[in-house]
Amino acid sequence: MRTKDEYTAAFIENDPRDHHLKLNFDHAYHTWWQNARRDGGFRLTQRGCLHCIDRLKLEYFEIHIENVDPTGRFLLDLDRYIKTPYYIRDIKKKSRSIVLFDKKTHFALTMYNGDFQKFINAHKL
Repeated sequence: MRTKDEYTAAFIENDPRDHHLKLNFDHAYHTWWQNARRDGGFRLTQRGCLHCIDRLKLEYFEIHIENVDPTGRFLLDLDRYIKTPYYIRDIKKKSRSIVLFDKKTHFALTMYNGDFQKFINAHKL
């Protein structure tokens, strides 16, 4: 399993900018990750997500979560059980989705028909 430090270093290394314009590790780390603690979850900020999609052109999967309120316990569970970068997209409280950058996690969620609560409950066992 990769750490946030390893992901951050890889994101910087694969950034298509000129070498002399490379990002500072600490600045990128605090800009891209929602939780700046080293052992915190892998939730990205909006800037981190856009960097992965627009600049790095990473493959991503979006799953709509209309029936889930992403607060409190749910966010803690996501941080605990999703071990790759993800982003929670919340458009004016009307349309919510989770953007995943990992095919295996996406596949596992499709096995639960996109029901994050069932996915999390299965991982708690």
